[in-house]
Amino acid sequence: MKWNTIIFPLALFAKTAFATGQLNGLPVLNGPVPTVGNVYGMKSRAGDFVHPGLWHTHDDLERIRLGVANGQDPWKTAFVNFSMDSFSQASYVMQGPKSIICRGPCSNYTTFTNDVRAAYQNAMMWYITRNQSHWDRATTILDSWGTNLTGIIGTDTSLLVGLEGDMFANAAEIMRWEGGWVEQGARASGGSGFSNQLYWLFARQSIIIGQANYGMVSIKALLAFSIYLDDVSMYNYAINAYQNDLCAGIYGNYDPKTGQGAETGRDQGHAVSGLGWTALAARIIQSQGTDVYSLGNNLLLAAAEYSAKYNLGYDVPYDPKFYRCEAILINGPWSAPSNISRGLGKTSATSQSPGVWDILYYQYVVKRGLNAPWTIKAKQAYDASGGEQHPTGNSQGDHPSWGDLLWSYPGRGQFLNDNSRTIWGGGTIGPHGTGMLNYS
Repeated sequence: MKWNTIIFPLALFAKTAFATGQLNGLPVLNGPVPTVGNVYGMKSRAGDFVHPGLWHTHDDLERIRLGVANGQDPWKTAFVNFSMDSFSQASYVMQGPKSIICRGPCSNYTTFTNDVRAAYQNAMMWYITRNQSHWDRATTILDSWGTNLTGIIGTDTSLLVGLEGDMFANAAEIMRWEGGWVEQGARASGGSGFSNQLYWLFARQSIIIGQANYGMVSIKALLAFSIYLDDVSMYNYAINAYQNDLCAGIYGNYDPKTGQGAETGRDQGHAVSGLGWTALAARIIQSQGTDVYSLGNNLLLAAAEYSAKYNLGYDVPYDPKFYRCEAILINGPWSAPSNISRGLGKTSATSQSPGVWDILYYQYVVKRGLNAPWTIKAKQAYDASGGEQHPTGNSQGDHPSWGDLLWSYPGRGQFLNDNSRTIWGGGTIGPHGTGMLNYS
């Protein structure tokens, strides 16, 4: 009996190791993707996904490209700053890859953070300029990490996977569906490369969703991963969590009565970052044809107004009974809003508050024409303190930044995606485009 109890788990481990190739992910710990019932915005088959369809659809990318090409602001001025950034250069020197990266006591992930940002910014540079050197830089980074990274570990694995991993998937989505990139190592059987890595190391390790802003990181990442992978079950699980997870979803993060954030009493860095991650999750869902920005009578906008007002130095109502799940893990709950990292823009000589205000401003104020005086003031204060630049310090992978370039709209309107004009991976324009079909 003792031998049986030892051999059986080893057999399972062997099967898992074989299924994942050389990757050292831990899918067995996360189990299957839970099946959800009827959910607003859910998909019914893989062919329902819009590509590109993470942070940017084809129409979104064209709006950016044409804004720059036609010399229209804010795109024109924003692109000048973006194009001069070190991570936007085709000459960027890759710092990785590594075989194992870790976030936690054994942190060694900054090379991945930097390379991911370079891949994304070069993907955007390629789309805007059509300069082949940017195509080469973005895809070599994707392939190098995609064929060499075998393990992601550490106590903050979910953050590393959900922040840098999400941006990595966005770079890949652009290069695959707009640039015709075919990942290195792709084959019908025994393949390796970016998509295998994305599934086992990133997506499977995000299935256990945490709490509050931490949980929203996993939700937004799962949305991105599932779309890139055309995984219907995973997408439906993630969009359900956004709407219904009372610890990590929008109603677990923000009080419908006031917009108070569940981590307002913890510190303002986490409270404000959560706004950005919720907005990015909503942006991905919007790309797939579903509006969740308006959920709860524009609850996310109410949350932005609440946080903006407090970080601009004004008092806000505070309910000590509304706080994040498992607050005890971070010395909560709290009796009052926290002054830790309070403020906008540069909060010290070496610290800068999260750059989240652009995506909220353009979505609610410009596109929808809604009243948001504190969000407007927060954007103005942030811009006056430096504005358009990549994040610095330990938060370089937290937010994409460059909001005037990435999230702008020319004015009020619906701006619905016309998928009949999407350029699919084969380069064919129109509703009968062949997509990424493999004829070899």
